[in-house]
Amino acid sequence: MSTAFFESPTRMPKEFEQLAEHVGEFLQYWGFKKIHGQIWMHIYLSEDPIDATTLVKRLKVSKALVSLAVKDLLHYNVILVDCKGNKRTLYLRANPDLMKVITDVMRNRERVMMDNVKQSLSALKALSKEERGRAYIHPERLKDLEEMVCSASDALDLMIHSELSKEIFKTP
Repeated sequence: MSTAFFESPTRMPKEFEQLAEHVGEFLQYWGFKKIHGQIWMHIYLSEDPIDATTLVKRLKVSKALVSLAVKDLLHYNVILVDCKGNKRTLYLRANPDLMKVITDVMRNRERVMMDNVKQSLSALKALSKEERGRAYIHPERLKDLEEMVCSASDALDLMIHSELSKEIFKTP
């Protein structure tokens, strides 16, 4: 397959670069690395699929950094492989189903973290009353924490599995 028509510019307007910077900062706030957001933005706004070499040139970062970030974004299905070019070059495009991307990330990342919290909380609760007392663990606060964790877990599940999430993440 000829990929000559996928030749993307390697220099972008400063306004584009500034937006990529801010998107990267935003995704960093949510637990990803800034580079993830920057790469996603370049791929998402591109009319044609983009290869890693173009991303390296645009972002002025190492090939290794782009490679690792692309691997992560592929893992979460945030970006997809559109086609393969010469010499194992992958051309990438953004997953167009943003709601599915968000709920998949929640399922594969936040759900796992929440399950770890619930397991640790259960282990703490399994200690005898005397052991918890020797550690000065406040029984009412432990109960409040359990209620908060259960509520947060239920809310996360609602966002991941319900029709409500379709409304929350609906694109105009």
